[in-house]
Amino acid sequence: MSYNSKPEWVNWIEEAILKKHIKHYEYENFSNLEKIGTGGFGEAYRAKWKRSKILALKSLNNATAVEKIVHELQIQRDVDFHENIIRFLGITIENPNNSSKKYMLVMEYADGGTLREYLKKRFEKPKLSWNSKLKLARQLSSAVSCLHNEGTIHRDLHSNNVLIHKNNIKLADFGLSKKVEKSNKSQGCHGVIEYVDPKKFAGNTLYSLNEKSDVYSVGVLLWEISSGRPPFEGKSEYFLLTNIPKGLRETPIQDTPEEYEKIYTDCWEFEPDDRPTIYDVVDRLEAISSKTTKSWNSSPSSRNNSLPSSRNNSSPSSRNNSSPSPRNNSSLSSRNNSSQGFKEKGSKSKKDIVDGIAALPSKIYDKSKRQKILDYLEDHHVTSKEILDWLKNNQNYPNSLLVLGDFHYLGIATKVDKKMACEFYEKAGDGYDGLSVAQYNLGVICENDKLGDTFKAMYWYKKSGEQGNHEARESFYRLRSAPSKTLSVDSIDKFDDMSIFFPH
Repeated sequence: MSYNSKPEWVNWIEEAILKKHIKHYEYENFSNLEKIGTGGFGEAYRAKWKRSKILALKSLNNATAVEKIVHELQIQRDVDFHENIIRFLGITIENPNNSSKKYMLVMEYADGGTLREYLKKRFEKPKLSWNSKLKLARQLSSAVSCLHNEGTIHRDLHSNNVLIHKNNIKLADFGLSKKVEKSNKSQGCHGVIEYVDPKKFAGNTLYSLNEKSDVYSVGVLLWEISSGRPPFEGKSEYFLLTNIPKGLRETPIQDTPEEYEKIYTDCWEFEPDDRPTIYDVVDRLEAISSKTTKSWNSSPSSRNNSLPSSRNNSSPSSRNNSSPSPRNNSSLSSRNNSSQGFKEKGSKSKKDIVDGIAALPSKIYDKSKRQKILDYLEDHHVTSKEILDWLKNNQNYPNSLLVLGDFHYLGIATKVDKKMACEFYEKAGDGYDGLSVAQYNLGVICENDKLGDTFKAMYWYKKSGEQGNHEARESFYRLRSAPSKTLSVDSIDKFDDMSIFFPH
């Protein structure tokens, strides 16, 4: 590709490299390039960097496509601190010293391929558990919420540009993404039809894709995660363009938890105003996760499997007004309690009481938090000592660890021990599946109780925010906004994701 007169975007890239805002990777240090995909703008390659680390290279096949590099860099710079968004690492230039130079993005490599490929493999024996499906759904929704929080809409979400790395979601491909304030003009029908907001191709040529369009796509992807197969396999594009606006939707998979099904069917409502926000989706998935997900993997015979057999023949309006199918109305947390060994005959189980404490809306720093817990225990005719004894013997699930942290932080049935509280919160908040409220509590304690420091507070706010905790996200950005006042250079160097400190 020849650049006789440098376009503005070339100057931007070269200046960013010169000023070291973007890391430059010498192309000669890459080896064993292997083509792993082709998209609308170019090709993707797997490559070895200095014969050791595996990275991904993204080339661009024409001048118009190369302009997208700057746009994608700007999006990546805003959001790649999120663990479920593919990380941009830098730029490499093939043939840098002549007119045929080619700019390529250097990206984090996802070892599991695309979500579509991953699901196809994982739905063979042994099948993906519901716990694992929920984890993927939460990670996907959290990544999209990060985009929306930065004022960006993706506009092209589908299972071939959602990647998997070490069994975790990595959202990718921001070539079609738009800043909200820059996307007010109508665009063509971007994306893969099965996942595209039907308002875009329902005869409304002025309709512009927006945040609720991403939510529609997320709904289709949540169904795909539950089923393990792409939507509308074997159907022609003409058939889909004609029937999706009329109400054609995929049929829920047997044994799908009711709460999960309700989330994705709400997401793919025809009218955008009837769809939840992505933050609502994150919160609802988090609420499901806080319940007893073990029951999802129990025998199908223990659940009511009466699900709607089809939504294909109803319009959006008639679907909204139709009578619901008969269902088992018990909550997830109450299903199959007998199999978990926690139910006490004739009374609410201690496990249920612990789950109730974990679900109390008050925050750890609320002065009324301690009294609310004590009132809750009194309402359920159990003493704090009985619950503490039960907690000590049942530390094998996150809510138990969370409530143990609360008891030690607030001095309930034991003396106040904030160091011990932090240890329990850390166990509850550890890993991708950690409880966001435990992570948020750690952030608050590190920032305000002087048991840690601002650097640690940012770390825990970041982890909690990635799971959709809005207050944690706001606290993270608040601390990030003035790093020179709150963080030492040594602390910043320790943080494993330097991109969050780059100025935007």
